[in-house]
Amino acid sequence: MPLFDRYGRPVLSLRIQLNTTCNFKCFFCHMEGTDINGEELTPEEIEKVVKIAHDFGVNKVKITGGEPTLREDIVEIISRIRRHITGNISMTTNGTMLPKIAKDLKMAGLDRVNISLHSPDDERFQFITGTRMIGRVLEAVRSANQAGLTPVKINFVVLKDLNVNDIPRMLEMAAENNAILQLIEYETDREGENSEEYRKYHISLTPIEDDIKRRSIGVEYNDLHNRPRYLMKNDHGIVKVEFVKPQRNPDFCAHCTRLRITSRGEFKTCLMRSDTNIPFKGVSDEEKLKELFKMAVSLREPYWKPGDEQAEETYGTAVFDSK
Repeated sequence: MPLFDRYGRPVLSLRIQLNTTCNFKCFFCHMEGTDINGEELTPEEIEKVVKIAHDFGVNKVKITGGEPTLREDIVEIISRIRRHITGNISMTTNGTMLPKIAKDLKMAGLDRVNISLHSPDDERFQFITGTRMIGRVLEAVRSANQAGLTPVKINFVVLKDLNVNDIPRMLEMAAENNAILQLIEYETDREGENSEEYRKYHISLTPIEDDIKRRSIGVEYNDLHNRPRYLMKNDHGIVKVEFVKPQRNPDFCAHCTRLRITSRGEFKTCLMRSDTNIPFKGVSDEEKLKELFKMAVSLREPYWKPGDEQAEETYGTAVFDSK
């Protein structure tokens, strides 16, 4: 049976950060809410904590970084996770290393991938990522499909006055590659909202969603965060468009069912908080690990919730079933 936090939210999945190194330099990257450092959990340590989580009802895992495919033991890690998880195992990647290892990852137990592609335009892609590797990312989308790492999701962080006008082309590209287009709001913590960068590039996705919704032929919902996913028809077929709108959004937080694990070996209760991280690296006793896991779940708290003035002025209120 899953564990519930004080707000009635079950913990059903893990988001495991494998590293903090990356071969891209996206200016908006929050590195999973951790400082850049060289610490990494071993495959054995990862397997042990996954086993503990599974004992408490977790049966879904998302692998992240940094860039997780930069780890030479990534295939071994996936294989060890699959020993305990029968549900979905997915990975977020920039795709540059994926063509070489996609088939091996599939055989090891990876189900699907999210591939980050924030513009189809060479110059804008370079500005956002600091690289000229767009060709390798496009190849990764094709390789993922060929290997069966599907459905492929294309992660697209929407940035004001930078890549908003790329959305029509991204819709076509997603349809061409039988991929889900995931439009993601540029997010930050409360203090970060005052930064020059955030003010320059943040844009509300609500008007974009309203337009997509109006033109859609149907809608689905992702259980995670209650995300809407619209079905649209174009010249290339049917494309699904999912919206991720976390900023100032109590409803988004109310439906969060993930516990995060940092590369340095901590249970992280919320992307936007580090003051409640629970270190577990070096703890070998299984009962002690279980107690730390339960402690982390008990400390989970929605970052945006009813009563937050900033949140309510944007999204109104959401109701939590507090326990």
